[in-house]
Amino acid sequence: MAYVKLGKVNEIPEGSGKMYEIDDRWIGVFNVNGELNAIDDICSHQEAFLHEGELDNYEIECNAHGAKFDIRTGKVCNGPAVTPIQSYSVRIVKGSFEVNI
Repeated sequence: MAYVKLGKVNEIPEGSGKMYEIDDRWIGVFNVNGELNAIDDICSHQEAFLHEGELDNYEIECNAHGAKFDIRTGKVCNGPAVTPIQSYSVRIVKGSFEVNI
């Protein structure tokens, strides 16, 4: 794994998420309380984009069927999904953020 620069910290407003594509992967990066967290952006239940869902604190709700995931760990918080999604560490370097992919 290696850190890859995806964007500027100010591209993601507080309480929201944005999707980035890298190496044929969709990565969702979310800003909660000034902290950036990154996860696979595809729901493990029916492959909907998670960044389009509703973010409530550290949980993102898939807008397709309501599955919820913890954006810090990728853990399923509420079904119908049963399979967790991959989470990634994020670091900030000179106003930009990098994700360990």
